[in-house]
Amino acid sequence: MERTRLYVFAAVFFGVVLTGTLGFMRVEDLSALDALYFSVVTVTTVGYGDIHPVTPTGKLLAMCLILSGGGTFFGILAAAVEMFLGRREKRLRAEKLDMIIGLFFSQVGSTLVRRLIRADSGVDFLRENCDVSMRWTRENFKKAEAVLKGYSYGIDMAALDLAALRDLLTANSEFLVRLLENPNILEHETFTALLQAVFHLKEELAHRRDLGNLPKTDVEHLRTDVRRIYSLLLLQWLHYLDHIKENFPYFFSFQCRVTPFLAGEDATVRG
Repeated sequence: MERTRLYVFAAVFFGVVLTGTLGFMRVEDLSALDALYFSVVTVTTVGYGDIHPVTPTGKLLAMCLILSGGGTFFGILAAAVEMFLGRREKRLRAEKLDMIIGLFFSQVGSTLVRRLIRADSGVDFLRENCDVSMRWTRENFKKAEAVLKGYSYGIDMAALDLAALRDLLTANSEFLVRLLENPNILEHETFTALLQAVFHLKEELAHRRDLGNLPKTDVEHLRTDVRRIYSLLLLQWLHYLDHIKENFPYFFSFQCRVTPFLAGEDATVRG
């Protein structure tokens, strides 16, 4: 919006200057350079006075130029400042949102990724294409993203501890609520959808008496909910790792040492 407004003001401004230049060349018999110079100093309200209209038509043209071009010139300045401040505010909001997403993965997201990956029937394929390391480049992240967008997300419900998953989500319920309450979250539709899917699964698991003896129909119902989270979560996890690799390499180093494809979560740095 700000950019469009700036472009409109700029187009009008240059149109007014061009019209004034051509007009002064004709009615005041000025050279192209003098006419342009006079148009610019008139529109910008500088008015050095070294050139001034001497004919009635030239004076009328100068007044029209002041009234139309002056407002347009200051409109350009206002639009440029607004666009600059808007970009700065947008960048600050994006930084806050990245921090919130980082907190999500530190608190619950990384554990959730680990548990779902271990219940994935295609874990070997994921390990081959998505096991992030310190050697990864932006191109590696792009390829992994393409893989995840076409992935089937086959969850083996028998390998997933639903009770432990319920306890994990319940224990972090207040934290997740606070994330949703943050107004910056609404600007990130994918992450918001992920949080909503997580809350839905938490409610589903909380309202079942015996998670160890569910009918097949209910298991399939829960599989759909889990796959919804899994597909959103892995893409968000990949974007998060891409972000911290560029901006917080020490966080990225830690994540590479506790990658969910490893058997344990030992972050000890070894030679």
